[in-house]
Amino acid sequence: MSDDRHRFDPQRKQRLLDPERQAHWDPPAFLSRLGIAPGQTVVDAGCGPGFWTLALAGLAGEQGTVWALDVSQELLDDLAARNPPPQVRLLRADLSRTGLPAGTADLAWLAFVFHEVMPPEGLATELRRIVMPGGRVAVLDWRPDAAGDAGAPRSDRLWPAQVIELLQAAGFARARQTWEDPDSYLVEAG
Repeated sequence: MSDDRHRFDPQRKQRLLDPERQAHWDPPAFLSRLGIAPGQTVVDAGCGPGFWTLALAGLAGEQGTVWALDVSQELLDDLAARNPPPQVRLLRADLSRTGLPAGTADLAWLAFVFHEVMPPEGLATELRRIVMPGGRVAVLDWRPDAAGDAGAPRSDRLWPAQVIELLQAAGFARARQTWEDPDSYLVEAG
């Protein structure tokens, strides 16, 4: 179930594809730390207009699949207008009930969306369901104590320890923070 109060406003979508944001994050370089292999299936949960999607598709390769999920049809339409490669499959879905078959993904990627889905326990449970045994989850999100002002309201943000606890409670045995900068963090679980 989504909570509109926490959800990104699609009217602000131009910020998601801003060249400055692209230069800051450099999605292909950032995602390379996740070890995505050609042929894998990746779920880009909360894909928006595809800021990370196209880089994920490049890493998964032509034999892979990237499921681009978002609750907003408007943002999915924007992604479709960017002409993603054929291995990208768009799906409008509530992230706590994606409709994907169990064990679909080698990796579920969530960039700045974990804090948007209420209750977060439902999201964590759905991630455990859609990630295959031996698969992984990677959560990039805003720090509540961020140095800058970008991102979600500080009151909506989760601490890395909270994300780790939610993923462990859902059945991911190994969950840990693997990266941080002054504004954000990465939690990986398997």
